[in-house]
Amino acid sequence: MKAHTSAVTIEAPAADVLEFVANPATLPQWAVGFAHAIRREGDRWIASTARGEVGVRYAVDLALGTVDFYLAPEPGVEFPAFSRVLPNADGAEYVFTQFQSPGMSDHEFQGQVEALHEELQVLRSLFRARASCATR
Repeated sequence: MKAHTSAVTIEAPAADVLEFVANPATLPQWAVGFAHAIRREGDRWIASTARGEVGVRYAVDLALGTVDFYLAPEPGVEFPAFSRVLPNADGAEYVFTQFQSPGMSDHEFQGQVEALHEELQVLRSLFRARASCATR
C-alpha cells in the first residue's frame, strides 16, 4: 500500500494546534478539499464530501499529540490516516500520513496528496489569521 507523509510548520503553540485538529467540528475549516460539513451521529461523525457522506472516527491521544482518522466510506470498511502535532520551539509541526486505499488509482491518490498539501496551508493560514487578530 502506497503511503505519503506531509508536514507543515505552524506558528502557534503545539497544544493549540492539537486542540484544534482534534476537534471534529473544525474539520471543514481546514480540510476544505475533503469535508464540506460534518455532523455528529451517536458516537461517530459524518463528513459531507464531494463523493457523498463518509464516516469519520477519531482516535485522539492528547498526551502523545496524536489525532488518527478512520474514514468509513461504507459500513464495515475503514481507511486510516495518522497525524501528530509536534512541538517546535514556540510553534508546532503538524505531520499527516495518508495511504492509498485498495482500489484507488495512482491518479486519485496523487490528487489526494495534492489536496492535503493545500489543506495544510489552509490550517497554517487559520493560525496566522488568529495571531494577526490577537495582535490588533
